[in-house]
Amino acid sequence: MNVGQTLIILLGFFVLAIGSCSSQVSVIHFNSEWNTENSFDISTLKDCKIQNITICHSPELQEQHNIVSVPTIILFENGEEVKRFQANLMMELKCKLKDIQTAIDKIYLAKFE
Repeated sequence: MNVGQTLIILLGFFVLAIGSCSSQVSVIHFNSEWNTENSFDISTLKDCKIQNITICHSPELQEQHNIVSVPTIILFENGEEVKRFQANLMMELKCKLKDIQTAIDKIYLAKFE
């Protein structure tokens, strides 16, 4: 096999990989106005759609997603919850931004397993 054929095969795998990762990952950060010191900045997360929700302004979303402590960060794949990071009793998240990005990456990598 020559270099040109190898490149064509690799390009084919790349196109296939992009197509299989076309699912949409969304990350929603739920918090409250009284807990701003424990707010979590998700704006730098990659390969996902992000949204911040203040639960006192959206009580219906608090109920719909069963938010019992804030902050809570939920990862969705195609609208279905796949991972939840929830605050402890001190209303603090013990995860790091890197943990959330790793969870997003795992959602995409699972497509290849």
